[in-house]
Amino acid sequence: MPKITANNCDMFYEIDDFTDPWVKDKDTVWLQHGVGRSTKFWYHWVPALARDYRVLRRDMRGHGQSSDPGPDHKWSIDELVNDMRAFMDAIGLEKVHYIGESIGGILGVVFASRWPERLKSLTICNSPTTIRPAGTQALSGSHGNVNKALATDGSRGWGRILIEQRIISGKNPQHIEWVLNEWGKTPTHVLQGIARTLDGADTAPILPQIKVPTLILAPSRSPITPLSDQLSMRTLIPNARLTVVEGPGHEIYVDEPEECIGAYRKFLRAVG
Repeated sequence: MPKITANNCDMFYEIDDFTDPWVKDKDTVWLQHGVGRSTKFWYHWVPALARDYRVLRRDMRGHGQSSDPGPDHKWSIDELVNDMRAFMDAIGLEKVHYIGESIGGILGVVFASRWPERLKSLTICNSPTTIRPAGTQALSGSHGNVNKALATDGSRGWGRILIEQRIISGKNPQHIEWVLNEWGKTPTHVLQGIARTLDGADTAPILPQIKVPTLILAPSRSPITPLSDQLSMRTLIPNARLTVVEGPGHEIYVDEPEECIGAYRKFLRAVG
C-alpha cells in the first residue's frame, strides 16, 4: 500500500488506472473524502471512472491510514490545504481534476483560489460554505455542540448521531454497521480538532476568486448544506455549473451515485 511523506505527514493513497496501457497523456481524477471518512468511502466511484481516468484517492491527515498528528496538534485549514499541494509535489503530479466531498470541497475551494494552475477542474460535492446554527444542531444532536457530542459518545457514537440526522448514509443494516465501524477508526481528538477548525470558517468571500472550471453537486435535503447556499455558491463562482441531486440527506455521492457520476462525467467531457 503506497505511502508518501509530505508536509511532515505520512499520507496513504491509492491509484486505480484501467485506461489503455498505450495511452501516455491521461488525466488524473482526485477523489477526496470528508471528515471522519477515508479512501474507502469512494470505492463505488472507482469502477465508473478508472477505465477512462487515472483515479487517485488520498487519506486526509489523521484519517484512514495517514498519520495522526496527536491530541495536542493545532489544526488549520491552511495546513490541510498545504498538505494537498505538498502531496501533489511529492508524487510528481502537476494537475488534476479534483472532486472534494464535504470538508474536501472546502479545501478544494481554498486550493483553487491559491493555486489554480494545479487544477484542471474543481468539483464541490455536498459541501457547505460555512456551518450555520441549524447545521451545528444537526451535527451535535441533543448535545448542543460537536465537541461535547464527541467527548460524550466518541467517534463511533458521533457517527450514529450523524446517521440519525441523515448527515452520513447507510442503505441497509449491514452498510450502516460498516460505516460506523469505519467512522469509529478516526481518533476522537482528530474529529474534535477539525470541528474546532471549521467553527466559524466561511469560504464565501473567496468564491469569486475561483477561475478554474467548477461543478457543484448540490444535495436538495442536506441538514448542513442548505440548497440556498449551494445556489449562492453557483452565483459567486464565475461560470460555475450546478447539478441539484434529489436525495434523502447529505451524502448524495453515496445515496445517488449514478446521478452524481453521470453529471460528473458529463462535466469532465465538457471541460476536456
